[in-house]
Amino acid sequence: MNKSKIIESLSQSQIFENNNKRELSKIARKAHVQTYGRDETIVKEGDPSDKLFLIANGIVTVKKVLMSGKEQIYAHLLPGNTFGEVGILENQPRSATVSALSDVTVIVFEREDFIKILFKFPGVAIELAKLLGKYLTQSNKRLTRGKKERHVVLVFDPFNTNGAEQMTREITLRLAQDNKRKTIYVEYPEAGDSLQNIAKEQISDKIFKHKSGVDILMEPDQLSPKQTRLALMMDNLLNDYENIVLLVKGSFEERMSLILENTDQIIIIGSDDRSGWLEISDFHNLVRSKIKHFNTKIFTVLIKQDEVSKVDKHSLSPTPDFEVIFSKETTDNALFITDLPSYVESFGAAVDAFVDRLQRNNQVALFIPTTYDVNKPVDTTKYIDETLAFLGKRFGGATSEEVKGIWNSNEIGLVGERLFKVHTYATPIDLQKKLNDVIEYVGRMKKDLKQEAMAIEINQRLTLI
Repeated sequence: MNKSKIIESLSQSQIFENNNKRELSKIARKAHVQTYGRDETIVKEGDPSDKLFLIANGIVTVKKVLMSGKEQIYAHLLPGNTFGEVGILENQPRSATVSALSDVTVIVFEREDFIKILFKFPGVAIELAKLLGKYLTQSNKRLTRGKKERHVVLVFDPFNTNGAEQMTREITLRLAQDNKRKTIYVEYPEAGDSLQNIAKEQISDKIFKHKSGVDILMEPDQLSPKQTRLALMMDNLLNDYENIVLLVKGSFEERMSLILENTDQIIIIGSDDRSGWLEISDFHNLVRSKIKHFNTKIFTVLIKQDEVSKVDKHSLSPTPDFEVIFSKETTDNALFITDLPSYVESFGAAVDAFVDRLQRNNQVALFIPTTYDVNKPVDTTKYIDETLAFLGKRFGGATSEEVKGIWNSNEIGLVGERLFKVHTYATPIDLQKKLNDVIEYVGRMKKDLKQEAMAIEINQRLTLI
């Protein structure tokens, strides 16, 4: 791994991403590269914390051995992730074992060298402090809220689209019915008048219960500025509820960034007004720029107001993920219509897809080449079908699409070829349990197809096996 590759890997890490190329070049002089084979231990629990590691390629497993002798997996780390930060600052023994799930390349800083980097480049120290603060916040939340899985859906309706309220309420009901967990529905900046008539039971000064069992927050706290109260409100709701669905009407406010780190799914809704969709595109790009992690998924929905609308979703950018029809006959302001007319079946299908994706929010993708032994064409349909079946069996379904790729062969340099991307969505538990199977499967296919490397993507992070 040459110096330019080290600099590229440093730039993809949160700790170093704000340093310019000249600074990264100086930092890279303090680094050295190590490689590990599959199942090889990188650091062992209880060993001295004398190094910081940055993953350049591959996947590692963070685990501990319990008193019973069984191993418990805490996390899988991907390219761009670091480990060893806490121990290296506190000079304490390693708190967990880290081993290679695949072949792994790491960039390593000795403790003394990294401490010097922190003094010389204050920006690195600031980003490290932010990262450690994030770890602390997450730890506190786990202690406060327990281990229960929580889902937060944030629906943006920037231009008061007819049907947006109905879709958001349907998502709320479907989510509550599917996982049988405590659920609340919120409209921001304030609840619409239509909610006043359907809340059957008041259970606090602001929260009412609907006959479906879903709670409704009728009025956010008016005593503090609305941007501040939104973040505070969300933090309080996360302590009490496992499903939170929030419909935001109007423009994006900067302080909404504070709640995005807890958001699993963002849905942006627009109508079939072509000029309005240009603003939806800008809105989409703004929201995406505020997301700092890969677990939050963004979807766009085009709600047509009748079946004769001539707007083609493929002519819009971004292309809507879902295109549905919302008839005027369904706008009776009733919360949670359970018997939608047959002509808006696509509306219900979109809701089902959102709820399914919410619970399977990790994306796994394998890339199947159309050549073997570097550059010899071959029909890999068999491997595509096998991969669809392999992922489908383990994660509940899979799809494939043709893509183009360019990679750098050690033998002949840059190679461009057709690839097939086979991808699936997995729950956090399934991903943790079955990622090892995926790595083994990719290794076998790599051998069969005589590949130098095979690409796997997890939550939009690409690594080579």
